[in-house]
Amino acid sequence: MGKVVIEFSEAEEMRIEAILMDDDSDEALRFFKEVIKPKLRAKGSTALDSSKSTGVMT
Repeated sequence: MGKVVIEFSEAEEMRIEAILMDDDSDEALRFFKEVIKPKLRAKGSTALDSSKSTGVMT
């Protein structure tokens, strides 16, 4: 998998800072699902394809 550059809006940057300051894991996961995942998919990344294994044994 190649490198991917993700750009964030000013509001998204502020949200990231708030997540880090609050150490809020629930909000971090929500941000990942709502913001980062769609941005990765828009860039054509297949890394988050739910039909593929991550290779991590659980």
